[in-house]
Amino acid sequence: MPKDYFEVEVTEEVLSEEDRQAKVIEFVYQVTRKTCEVGEFTSWLQDGKVIEEVIFKSCPTPLGKKQRAAPTDQMKTQDRIERIINDLFEFGVPIEVLFDVDDLMKAKNIPKVTSCLLEIKNMVYTGQGRSKLSSTLDGVTKAPFRCSVCKEKFTRSDQLKYHMCDNHPDLIEPSLRALLMKMRK
Repeated sequence: MPKDYFEVEVTEEVLSEEDRQAKVIEFVYQVTRKTCEVGEFTSWLQDGKVIEEVIFKSCPTPLGKKQRAAPTDQMKTQDRIERIINDLFEFGVPIEVLFDVDDLMKAKNIPKVTSCLLEIKNMVYTGQGRSKLSSTLDGVTKAPFRCSVCKEKFTRSDQLKYHMCDNHPDLIEPSLRALLMKMRK
C-alpha cells in the first residue's frame, strides 16, 4: 500500500527549562536590549520591571485608551506584577498561560512565568493578540477577546474575565481568579 503523503506527523519540540529560559532571555534582549547573567534568571525577572518593559515596548497601546505611562521604579512590586498580569490578559494571553503574583514575586513557579513569556514572544512575532488591527466598513478595529475554551467572542476584556470566572472557574487557579475578580469593577 502506498504511503499517504497527506498524513503528517507533527512532533513537538521538548525543551529543557534552561533552553526555554535562554529563549526568553533572547526575546527580552531583542525587545529591550537587556540581558541577564547565567543563573540569575529568576532574580532578573522577580520584581517585574523587565517584564513590564517588555510589555511596554512590544505590546502596542490598545485603541481608544491613553498612551500607557512608561515603567517607573516608584510602584510596589506586588502592584506592578498585578498590573502586568492584567496587561497580559488585555493583550490576549490565554488565561491558562497567565502566572500568579506569587509565581513571580516569591519564585513559586518560574517555569509558568517562562511559559507565559514564551507565549508573549510567539504572539508578538506572529502578530497575534489584541493589538492586531483589522479593517472593517466602520474603520479600523481591534480583534475581539476570545474564550480559549468555548471560542465565544467578547468586545471588552471585563466581559471575558466574567465569562472565564463564571463559566470556566476550574481552569483558573484560585489566586489568579481572586486577582481577576479584584480588578472586576
